Amino acid sequence: MYLAWVKKDRGFVEVWVPVAMPKPLTYSLDGVEDSVLPGMRVVVRVGMRKRYTGLVAAVFAELPAGVPEAAVRPVDAVVDDRPVVSASALHLWRWMAAYYMCTAGEVLAAALPLGLKLAGETRVTLHPEPPAGAPPGDTAARDLLDALEVRGPLTVDDVGAVLNTRNPMRTVNRLVAAGWVVAEDELRERFVARRERWVRVAPKWAADEAGLGREWDGLERRAPVQARVLMAALAAGVGEWSREQEVLKRAEVSGGAVVERLVERGLLERAEWPAGAGPEAPETPTARAPLPVLSPAQTEAYRGCAQAPPRPVLLHGVTGSGKTEVYIHLIADALEAGKQVLFLVPEIALTTQLIGRLQAHFADYLAVYHSRFTPRERTETWWDVLRVESQARGRLVVGPRSALFLPFDRLGLVIVDEEHDASYKQNDPAPRYQARDAALVLARHTGAGMVLGSATPSVETVWHAQEGTFDRVLLSERFGGAELPEILVADTARERRRRAMKGHFTPQLREAMDAALAAGRQVILFQNRRGYAPVWQCGTCGHAPLCERCDVPMTHHKALAELHCHHCGYRTAADIHCPACGRPDLGPRGLGTERVEEELAEFFPDARVARMDADTTRSRHAHSRIVEAFSRREFDILVGTQMVTKGLDFAHVGVVGVLNADRMLTFPDFRSFERAYQMLTQVAGRAGRSGRAASAAGAGSAAGAGEVGKVIIQTSTPDHWVLSRVVAGDYAGLVEHELSERSAYGYPPFHRLIRITLKHSDLARLERGAAVLATRLRERFAARCTGPEVPAIGRIDDLHIRVLLLKFERSIPPARYKSVLLDDLREFQADPQWKRLRLTVDVDPV
Repeated sequence: MYLAWVKKDRGFVEVWVPVAMPKPLTYSLDGVEDSVLPGMRVVVRVGMRKRYTGLVAAVFAELPAGVPEAAVRPVDAVVDDRPVVSASALHLWRWMAAYYMCTAGEVLAAALPLGLKLAGETRVTLHPEPPAGAPPGDTAARDLLDALEVRGPLTVDDVGAVLNTRNPMRTVNRLVAAGWVVAEDELRERFVARRERWVRVAPKWAADEAGLGREWDGLERRAPVQARVLMAALAAGVGEWSREQEVLKRAEVSGGAVVERLVERGLLERAEWPAGAGPEAPETPTARAPLPVLSPAQTEAYRGCAQAPPRPVLLHGVTGSGKTEVYIHLIADALEAGKQVLFLVPEIALTTQLIGRLQAHFADYLAVYHSRFTPRERTETWWDVLRVESQARGRLVVGPRSALFLPFDRLGLVIVDEEHDASYKQNDPAPRYQARDAALVLARHTGAGMVLGSATPSVETVWHAQEGTFDRVLLSERFGGAELPEILVADTARERRRRAMKGHFTPQLREAMDAALAAGRQVILFQNRRGYAPVWQCGTCGHAPLCERCDVPMTHHKALAELHCHHCGYRTAADIHCPACGRPDLGPRGLGTERVEEELAEFFPDARVARMDADTTRSRHAHSRIVEAFSRREFDILVGTQMVTKGLDFAHVGVVGVLNADRMLTFPDFRSFERAYQMLTQVAGRAGRSGRAASAAGAGSAAGAGEVGKVIIQTSTPDHWVLSRVVAGDYAGLVEHELSERSAYGYPPFHRLIRITLKHSDLARLERGAAVLATRLRERFAARCTGPEVPAIGRIDDLHIRVLLLKFERSIPPARYKSVLLDDLREFQADPQWKRLRLTVDVDPV
């Protein structure tokens, strides 16, 4: 029997703790004076010494069946006076644990920000930036603050000793929420952020140009170095900020002492901001901009999404069709009704441009939530979503898949943009969930509207639309009259035979880039391999050094003169002497983004080039800096991995080049053709979007408005059927082909997949264990189990890998086989021979 609440000395609670416990734990409320609700945090002991802040998942009047009373401990303390997790979030998390075959504790560990799940061993310290005003007035809080000031960081268990209580969590969590103390891990992450200096010509000189000229003349005679720095700062305009390092570089000056002297003279002003958060960041508008005017096609799409019955809507719009404008109108409707809106994007990089557009309309409602924020910032967003006033006036939350865990209580709309993207799938650690599918469950449970948007929706989503599970709304024309780009395929094998290649550029791509750059247009080049070259290989015997820990070739990074493994992080120097034949003939083979950047400097020396890949976007704001600089036309060419293919909107891109399409067409996966089509179409969609700029700023205002973009796909297999579909824009044909193949061979959407991965450092033991498990599963599920197989990479970080694949017909309810499968896996792992094998279960793998 579930209860809404239980008062002192009554009842039992099911508690989740943020560790992988096979089953939820049951505790009694004996001696607890406070009321308890599901979604509140409690302090509980696990084992002999461990103390955790756990989450109450359910409250019972009587001890649940099957739980021995002797094993039930009392709750140590109740942390909260109201739930910190909403009922809808609890429902979603419980579903995720069951569907993705993981523990509730693993879901909780992924869902809660650090500030809400302190453990007994967590060290807390004084916050370096405490709030204004007096600290909390209760004795325990004051005593703790005094102790931290005198003794420095303390564990939560040490705090209990200081306060002479076995339940210090409530005091600690109250001070964390109020901003007086902070976890030490959070302190390190938040407060060592790099800061940048910015300078500008003092705004007062805007009204005295003659006076500024006299000052510069005097400096040119007496202090020419200062004059050069002043002129470099003036290039941005009076009162306009520039990074100090960039100003010094333009002036060919090293050191900032000269800037200090100009500041003392009142000619320059200097300021400091966290890296990436300088004055170039968009300011929050003071007034809400009017909603964008929709075209007739967008209006029809908006009505189709807004008036759909309570089931998901697939908004299938070509690249550049203006899906975001439709989203904005749907968001406005939900916020005006006082509802919350969840807007999911596949990657953090996509929030950069999107936030700027949404801020103009919804600045007072907008919150951003993703893993590059500090734990403190994520915790603050969590509290903000829970806040009563936020719920009353609505809230718009934008983020990648982790934003799905927030405690929404009045959810009115869920948008999943680029719903086809593989980044919505969490691969490691558990829960290995698909955010798009989990969002569907959340929307269905809360009664919220659900919109899935994409120019190239996944085959499974299109199938659901064909079956009538989803509604489908089409946007088949580009916004603002822009035309779809012209797509051409260049044969690299033929051009090599003709000796017409320059580096890795065909004549077709070079000519298109020359024409675009001459016309003042920008270029995007896509190569889905970072580093300088993917292989370091001997030209004599063909030997390629492999990673010492993984069965993969090492990637060459020329700037560091090193070979890197992108799987385990191992690094070594790039030696040119071959260990196999002894000749000094080891060198780079293949193409990475770093090498593309080098070749561009040779073939297009006047072009300004930026690179966007995992190596150049490690810092928190690196994505946004590159995207904003390219949008401002500070660069002519943008080279990147798949980051450049997704959802970015640049008005002046005239040419997109795909440098090597072969690898994505030959990858050993049943989704490879679908992914290749999606990636090629998405990156092609970055070209020729200038109709949007012209429409927004007036006819003819955008450079090159009305010009058709051009896409050059370089490949050695130009006759491949997927490329012909890409050129023709025939996604329906690709889906039809894929559905036929998958139906014949038992793949989604007709079957559900479960992948079981086994890892161990001892290959012989791994193979024996995998064979034993495969035999057990075949006895249970017959031909539905295949393997064990060696994956494409058979060893990573000194662990050998074997994979089993289970296929279940869609007509079979998942609950029927998942509980049986879990029992089999637990029995297998209970065997002393196999308990040290690492076993992971991935439901609906990608």
